[in-house]
Amino acid sequence: MPRRDFTIWLILSGFYFKELTRSLLLPNLIVISHFFFGTSTFEAVEIGLLITMQLGASAVACLLFGILADRKSRKMIAIISLIIWLIGIILIIFTLHYLQLLIGELLVGFGFGGYTPVAQAIIGDATPSERKGRIYGWSSILMLLGFFSGLMLASVFSPNWQLPFLIAGLPLCILIVLYSIQGTQYKLGMHDDKLKAILTSDNDLTYDYCLTRDAFKKILQNKTNLLIFIEGIFSILGISIITTYFFPYLEESAAHVTPLVISLITLLIITPVNIAGIIFWGWIGDRFEKKYSRIRVLLIALSFTITTPLFIFAFWIQGTPASETSTLWAALTNPGVMLFVLIFAIGYFIAVIYDPNQPPIINAINLPETRGSVFALNRFVELIGGALGPLVVGIFFESMGQNFSIAMTLGILFMIPGIFCWWMALKTYPIDHNTIESILEKRARLINEQKMKLTEK
Repeated sequence: MPRRDFTIWLILSGFYFKELTRSLLLPNLIVISHFFFGTSTFEAVEIGLLITMQLGASAVACLLFGILADRKSRKMIAIISLIIWLIGIILIIFTLHYLQLLIGELLVGFGFGGYTPVAQAIIGDATPSERKGRIYGWSSILMLLGFFSGLMLASVFSPNWQLPFLIAGLPLCILIVLYSIQGTQYKLGMHDDKLKAILTSDNDLTYDYCLTRDAFKKILQNKTNLLIFIEGIFSILGISIITTYFFPYLEESAAHVTPLVISLITLLIITPVNIAGIIFWGWIGDRFEKKYSRIRVLLIALSFTITTPLFIFAFWIQGTPASETSTLWAALTNPGVMLFVLIFAIGYFIAVIYDPNQPPIINAINLPETRGSVFALNRFVELIGGALGPLVVGIFFESMGQNFSIAMTLGILFMIPGIFCWWMALKTYPIDHNTIESILEKRARLINEQKMKLTEK
């Protein structure tokens, strides 16, 4: 395997470990609550705070590391973030008190939060436009596999909730070592349509533009960027609520589904549907972008418009009463549980349109030297939304007499402003995309002139 391709797969594997680490708490939220606060109640606010701190720290790191990645070596910044992430895992493995767990989750969030925008920018540097949707799609598939691997791992070892963090930490160590030794530092702009013919033909030519104060200001003047930032808060807030409370909802429903059975359901039903959706919608975006430049924006707008009411409906479906649903067969033959899972799978098949198509949109409307910062700002606002989600729905849950359905409905309604932003982006995207294309075309001419002067000498 060429070294460049090996590096891409190392970077992609980081997305797998990110979601694996993030999901290790979810099957054991009730177990952890009982571990620290006693078995009498589920402390929704304190447990929600663990996820809020993780995602809040991730948001801060996203912003900081993404901007640094436009000024320093992206490889170096990625390695630093991986090391912080590993330190957080070590703290969790040896947790004795709630505060220590909170700090460990904060460091884990800070680590993978810093890694995410840098890795997204590296993928943008490393892949041509006609493959971006599929490569970003693979990052989403690996995140999905990591997420459900974490759920499965944590469920199998439940109630021993710390052991899965030890198992997850070992391959993360290997990733850090391999990427440090074998990782390629990619040339900025080498796969942009207007630049690649020049930059790939001569190794001495480089894209010497870097992030400046004026360039950063223009990021915020880009209307499509602003719409994406605004929608990120609301859309991901809703998605975070849906993801976080999938397990507790089924566990506490009338069917009383066990964590292991829920993990098996996600692995055998929801995960394959999600992977198929990511591959399919990523291919659709790559296939039709040249013919209809706004196809990715349109797909995402339709996705959220359909799935918002669909997920609200899903969380009003109750499992058919049972003392305990402790086998997969019992769950699959429980009409209420099966209907919930079916609606949820359909919703996720449509919702994953976002995963392979949103990053290429950001690449298309921003200059190469600003993409780390844009991905950072985007992830920052998304993580703010994601961090608020569990806390907000925890407050709703406590305020509404511990009624999951009402709390989830109120939480998911926060996605509505994001829907409006994507429909507005249909008008702004072509303008911002053409502006970037014009700038890159001018820069390509300047670099070509530089090449001609070097040839003459």
